[in-house]
Amino acid sequence: MADNQDTSASEAATPAPSGMKARLPLIAAITAGLAIGVGTGAVVVGPAAAKALGFGAVAIADTVAVADEASAEADSLARAGSTPTVLTLENLVLNPAASGGSRFLLLTVAMECGGAESLASLQARDAELRDVVLSTLSRKTVEELADVSQREGIKTELLTALNERFGAKSVVRVYFPQYVVQ
Repeated sequence: MADNQDTSASEAATPAPSGMKARLPLIAAITAGLAIGVGTGAVVVGPAAAKALGFGAVAIADTVAVADEASAEADSLARAGSTPTVLTLENLVLNPAASGGSRFLLLTVAMECGGAESLASLQARDAELRDVVLSTLSRKTVEELADVSQREGIKTELLTALNERFGAKSVVRVYFPQYVVQ
């Protein structure tokens, strides 16, 4: 047993084989190559691919322009002394026209009201409000609802229907924060 302890102690004291020392420069070269490749990809290839796919400076400029518009609108509201009053109807589900019940639209409608009185009136008439939204949109076909180019026209039609039912300028703007055609 003493012999076993002596041999394991002598094995631990022996230096690493020369084959491992010979591989260290190779491992270092591979690691450096990978680091250079990742850096090049992040700095050169990534932006070039993003630009080719349309995610370049134009998208950033559009985002800045939208943020500037929102900021300007908020500033004008603050100067006027009023804050926007928004009423949201969440997770409305309807079957589009001519879908036979096999397709549906899931949406959330946010309506910017003309003032606090309009907001209170719409909240008090919630069932009627939901009915106007659902009946207006359920007249549309799946193709009309799925076509992104018609989205603004749908918002305008809904705005008109809401103001006809609840009074002019009850609703100023309509937004669709959630809009899924299935």
